[in-house]
Amino acid sequence: MGNCCSSNASHIKMSPAPDVQKPKAAQVVEAGADSEEMMRLKVARKRIAIAADALSNASDVKIPNIPKTEAVLRVLERAVEGNLLFDMLSLPARQAIFRSMSLHMVSAGTTIINQGDTDATKFFVLEKGTCDVLITNEATGNVPKKVHTYPSGSGFGELALLYSAPRAATVLAVTDCKLWVMERAVYNSIKRTYQEQVAALKRKMVSSVPMLAVLSEDSRELVAGALEAVEFKAGQTIFRQGEKGNRFYIVQEGAVTVSKTNDGERTVLAKLTEGSYFGERALIKDDVRAADVTADIYTVCYSLGRKAFDELLGPIEDVWRFEALRKVPVLFALSEQQLFELAHCMKNHAISAGQMVFRQGDPGDVFYVIEEGTFTIFDNSGRELARVSKGSCFGELALMHQASVMIHNDLRAANVKALTDGVLLALHRDDFNALLGSLTHIRHMWRFEALRKVPLFSTLTPPQRSQLCTVLKPLHVKAGTAIVQAGNTGNTFYVVEAGTCVVHNVNNQEIGRLGPTMYFGELALLRNEPRAATVLALTDCDLLELGRTDFLQLMGPLAKALESQAAKYGLAASAKKASTFVEAQRLSSTLMLVKHEGKYMALKSLSKQQILDMGLQEHVKREKQIMAECDCPFMVNLVTSFKDSSHLYMLMECVMGGELFTYLQSRSGPLKEDHARFYAASVVCGLEYMQERNLMWRDLKPENLLIETTGYVKMADFGFAKRLPQGQKSNTLCGTPEYLAPELVTQAGHTRAVDWWALGVLIYEMVAGYPPFYDEDRVAMFKNICQVKYSVPSHFSKEVRDLIKRLLVHNPNQRLGALKAGAADVKAHPWFANFDWAAFSKRQMKAPYVPQVTHPEDTRNFSDGPDDMHASKGNKRYVSTGVFKDF
Repeated sequence: MGNCCSSNASHIKMSPAPDVQKPKAAQVVEAGADSEEMMRLKVARKRIAIAADALSNASDVKIPNIPKTEAVLRVLERAVEGNLLFDMLSLPARQAIFRSMSLHMVSAGTTIINQGDTDATKFFVLEKGTCDVLITNEATGNVPKKVHTYPSGSGFGELALLYSAPRAATVLAVTDCKLWVMERAVYNSIKRTYQEQVAALKRKMVSSVPMLAVLSEDSRELVAGALEAVEFKAGQTIFRQGEKGNRFYIVQEGAVTVSKTNDGERTVLAKLTEGSYFGERALIKDDVRAADVTADIYTVCYSLGRKAFDELLGPIEDVWRFEALRKVPVLFALSEQQLFELAHCMKNHAISAGQMVFRQGDPGDVFYVIEEGTFTIFDNSGRELARVSKGSCFGELALMHQASVMIHNDLRAANVKALTDGVLLALHRDDFNALLGSLTHIRHMWRFEALRKVPLFSTLTPPQRSQLCTVLKPLHVKAGTAIVQAGNTGNTFYVVEAGTCVVHNVNNQEIGRLGPTMYFGELALLRNEPRAATVLALTDCDLLELGRTDFLQLMGPLAKALESQAAKYGLAASAKKASTFVEAQRLSSTLMLVKHEGKYMALKSLSKQQILDMGLQEHVKREKQIMAECDCPFMVNLVTSFKDSSHLYMLMECVMGGELFTYLQSRSGPLKEDHARFYAASVVCGLEYMQERNLMWRDLKPENLLIETTGYVKMADFGFAKRLPQGQKSNTLCGTPEYLAPELVTQAGHTRAVDWWALGVLIYEMVAGYPPFYDEDRVAMFKNICQVKYSVPSHFSKEVRDLIKRLLVHNPNQRLGALKAGAADVKAHPWFANFDWAAFSKRQMKAPYVPQVTHPEDTRNFSDGPDDMHASKGNKRYVSTGVFKDF
């Protein structure tokens, strides 16, 4: 009944300050055995994902402005008190929503809401009158039964502001009623507008702080997202002189006074207003506060603590160095973790104005990054070649050569002199080699690993792959350059070292993007065939290229074996018509087991007309595009895709052990923690793979984890997956209700952190037998999620309790998995203390359960269940509009 009844939680008074967020402390209690068993029985049915309509541009929605008396505004304010969809809104946003609500007068006996309606988009506030809530189901003998009465001042139907859930009850006017009505599109538009304004303000404020302005744009975006709004009353002390500082502040509204007391005499040092900042040194170290800061009037500040900053990005001094290091071309092969290790071991060197750093012709074995000051680079004729300052670097080629070998290239190619006093961060080649090994060797290993990912080379031995690395040639291309052209005959294979390439089909439509370690053109090494697509450099790119002549000279004897490997590519090329498959078994209304050229695969068939009726065009195309870009042992991989006049098809590897959900429901109790750990590890590895590629899944649940015949699980169904660069947010509500993170429920903008929240829910469900926030009332469940309110069964170990607690964190910037170290933090948690990740990734660990599959067409592990793709209304024939021409 949650989608028509407002929440009855205790009232929460809203602060008048914009974007003041109250900390959400998890409410965790012990669960009784009886309640656990009842909960397991309630959640035994499969769950269907939901998705709200995407709002591409808030300005596209017309916002009404309907005048209201103060009395009416007070009624509206009281009606939404304690309602989670309004709790997180600022006062200006709520007032804009109230002003947009339209008046509806209805007569006694009028049905306001019909149970079962699926096109619900309205939330109601009853200013005057009385309404009854009626439910009709088998328990009531299919006769309407009154279960509640709404008096004047009530609000109901709020779930319709999130998505089009079927109405859970009928609401009937008992008397003549005066109603104020809110439309979903208007609510979302107003909310988005105010959220974007706050986000833009935070970004501007972060960029105004010099020590933060030098961070990359994505890092500044993360810092802005982590800022918390705190309020201070007039006269309140924010911090005192002599205290240890661990937070910095930016004034968002109001004014503060900075003062210092010496020998009992108080001196005012500064008056700070909107946009000013103070206490920033606290992000570096435990500095003692040098002054008092006091609020002159009611003041709101954005604040960030050093601990939160360090967990998000690392110590700020290391982050500065890291930002400089990742711009150095010769260090492209290093991982972010290796760059942070380098940043941490660099040494400070103070230097005076006019001092020479090195001279042209000097031996070079030290690399420098400028922390403070300005430096000039010039040749022996005195001609200035460059002028550099904070964040710039020079001398990087010193890291490229072996210390024991003196060659001409070790000599400095120019002079460097300090123009001002400054500080340099120095890294000696010997220190680099001691920490990470030879940079030349690292580059070689990077290339070796890149080649290992190419299916064509999967049969090569490590020595053979290492030989290939030696003939790869570097190639730098400028943004906009066409690297290969569709239709042209190719003879070169490429690996992306740095930068991003975009892939276009023959119709010049983008069909994919390629980043570091990704490759293209491999079949050109064996065949004189026209290129199937055009690849352009989206940014400046560093590539490795391998020509057919060099390849055949080195690998000629293996050409026959490689041709056999290339035949697997032929499978994708030949499987372009549904008529070429033999249907073996139907697994669901959209999925069938098929046989093609002796191989069994899963074929997903989607009606074009259904896709259009449901508005899922972009959803389906995105799923196909992301699956085409991924090749991961912990994901169901796409072989190829094609279409005919009425359907779209995706041919995938088949995974015949059934859903993890089915296995969980077949058991008499929840999983042992050892078993849950095994399945959770697959998800951790799969999420790690996706997040390395800036992808988020957004639909993790046991129904989307398929068990292989070996007992390992694979992630499936990527319809909600999306590429989201670090620092950016998405705003569309999608996923399975029980697994939604708070920021998805409130549509406050979400990041890849939502997948780590879902992992916490999954682990809880596997070990408890039911999800942590479940309630039959959807609104009550969403409130549990937003308040992080759940009970813990007594059999949970201390370690699993802690892991779940650290994953189910309300603030996504503080959530395990979403911090600086990413998935490594999850892998290092004590719950995984004795888990052999290396053996697991090599499939050498014994699975806790191996499904029974006796032959390739054995489908006993699959049963009919609800499909997200429901039958299309009517029998309309699909008429091509070109929507799917690029599929």
